[in-house]
Amino acid sequence: MKKLIISLAAMSLLSIETASATPEGIGNCHFTTGNFAPGVEGGVSGWIGHPCPQPRPGNGGFFGSQQTLSDDGTKTTVITPEGQHEAVNPFDNPPGSNFLLTVDSNLFDFNGNEMPNTQPSRLGDDTYLLQDGPVLRKAIDRTSPAEDLDHIIDTLEANVANNTTVDLALVQTGIDILEGNAIAGRAYSGFPMLHYIGPNKIKVVEPICTNGTCKPGDTVIGGNVDVNMIYWDQHIEADTAFIDPSAVQEVPWTITYHVNILTGGIEDFSPMTMNFDQTPDGQRGPFHASMDQTYFPMLDEGTQYTIKIKQSLGKYYNLTYTWGWRIHPPRVQVTENALKKGASGEPGVEAKTLPQWEIDVFGDDPKGSEANKLAAIAKIGELSPAKRLWTLFRELKNDQSSNSSANIIVPKGSNLMVATAIQAVQQAQQKQQDQGQLKQIVSDLRAAYLDWSDRTKLPAGVTADPNATITLLYVNNTIYGSRQGLAGDGTTQGPASFKGTCNGCVHDWVKRPYTYNVTLYNADHFVHGYMNVDFGGSRGWENQFQDTDPSTQLAQEIHTDPTLIVGSRTDIVNGEVVVSDGNVVDDHVLLDNTENPAKAALATDLSTGDSVVTNDRVFPMNTGGTEEFLQATPRNESDLDNGLPQMGSGCFFTFGRNYAWPNAGGPWGGIYVPPVASDGTPGMHKVEIHYNFEPSRRLKIYQFDPLHHDTAIYSLH
Repeated sequence: MKKLIISLAAMSLLSIETASATPEGIGNCHFTTGNFAPGVEGGVSGWIGHPCPQPRPGNGGFFGSQQTLSDDGTKTTVITPEGQHEAVNPFDNPPGSNFLLTVDSNLFDFNGNEMPNTQPSRLGDDTYLLQDGPVLRKAIDRTSPAEDLDHIIDTLEANVANNTTVDLALVQTGIDILEGNAIAGRAYSGFPMLHYIGPNKIKVVEPICTNGTCKPGDTVIGGNVDVNMIYWDQHIEADTAFIDPSAVQEVPWTITYHVNILTGGIEDFSPMTMNFDQTPDGQRGPFHASMDQTYFPMLDEGTQYTIKIKQSLGKYYNLTYTWGWRIHPPRVQVTENALKKGASGEPGVEAKTLPQWEIDVFGDDPKGSEANKLAAIAKIGELSPAKRLWTLFRELKNDQSSNSSANIIVPKGSNLMVATAIQAVQQAQQKQQDQGQLKQIVSDLRAAYLDWSDRTKLPAGVTADPNATITLLYVNNTIYGSRQGLAGDGTTQGPASFKGTCNGCVHDWVKRPYTYNVTLYNADHFVHGYMNVDFGGSRGWENQFQDTDPSTQLAQEIHTDPTLIVGSRTDIVNGEVVVSDGNVVDDHVLLDNTENPAKAALATDLSTGDSVVTNDRVFPMNTGGTEEFLQATPRNESDLDNGLPQMGSGCFFTFGRNYAWPNAGGPWGGIYVPPVASDGTPGMHKVEIHYNFEPSRRLKIYQFDPLHHDTAIYSLH
């Protein structure tokens, strides 16, 4: 082992052991002295430059955003440091000045130590390096929670229309879906649509020793944790919100994902792990690099894919995002390091672990008893579409279970004929009243269901702030967004008309400076936080997966010139793609005919001569641009899951490694949104961010709740 001497601000000397090999000569790594760590004054020597840590934003000892709170406490203003790359519009001049050339290497930390399992792919190689063993698959029931809820409401609507009896067992099934109770035969059984079980979603990495199961004194050589997930429509849900890597701090480990693709859930598996750096004295440091660990196509509904992914040393682990780039926002879910702490935001109150934030709101064991469950669900706000569904189903069950005849009153002394007539009239009146109540409940159920089905618009009862770039609503421990920011020309890199009006796109931020205004509402009965993170715009990003755009694989020549697509125009009607020639305002263009020779090659698999046909009914195959959704085509028919090439359907200039950095909240001071008031008025906080760098082409604005993360995420492209 060799000793590396670090110069600290206090002029003391600290010797730390490093690996015998250094990153000298790899990429842009160089050993230097400078202000590379927030909160550290003076010179600190270490390794800098991709694939070592990229320099942190700022200079002269200033690394963080300038963050100020208004006098009335309702608005936070944030000014980010000046970007370290040249001010270049990355869309007019792709890929932009913040693009880093791919380096065929693992990452290295600030101390020069190699970080194993941090190179997702190799140049010119179709293999995903971090997939540990073959991908396994098995058949499952593909029915989604949305389909079952829709069917239940359909049936209730028929009951109203035909004046027939309500099936209370079906109503109970609706309650079970929302509460996450066991439902026989369903792959989603146990996954609640009400997000109240965070304290039950904590898992520990099980260590592996040289002889397998670990005993006291054995040497730990690895570990594993299993994560179960469901994908459908706009949703990714997991049974794991927190992973405790205590047992594998100094060894590599794995996460074994069991991903259930339900109806409307086809996707490319793209877990992105964020890493911490290490300080000179071997403690957890600031953000290092994040990486998409694989980009594996999961294109068959009714299939469970089991994919084991290699992780680096546990001490580097920050979190893992699982993106759903086909429908994004809002298809995304995160699993956090359970050892991390979130600041309380209150003077004199210590920070607490992220699981403790969940426990303090929802209790130690929300699933432990009926009383625990009801107390936890009570924390979810009444404006939540899922909470509205749950409340209405329970109301319906109670109403239909009650004995209406108990309310019928016959005056004393009435003879039998009169009594019978009175009973008949009152029964008819009661039935009419019950039918009116049922009709209203069922109507409200349908409205709540439609609100629940789409997080890209605000639900009933919430109005967008017209002066904000976007309005976000915290409710049901997740985030709904307004459909603001739709105007603009889009990227102009594709034929689909929707590219000019992309939902969730910040069209006008292409070059510094840019001012972003977000109004945050909180309808839950607990505090939510706000944090905004940059994924490589300020520090740089890399396109590791060179093959993610099938156009570069299938075309006989590179096509960088503007291209006119002359393919069949289509609309989507009742979930089906319908060819609609002559319709000049359409949703998609199928690539079956083009005048450009390079593009024409895309319609044919050159290795077989067969025509390329997409089975993605939601987003048919298209090419180019960060809002496009591409279908993997050059597959090995004899081994779809494990034969090469293993291409995902990703977007050009999108996936790989990136150097993330917090813009607002977190280390620069907590940003908090107060809970809903007793009169039902949502809590409110506004944030104004002045971006002084260019966005990366992979993702412009990433925002989330750092205290209750899981699915509380709403990103903008």
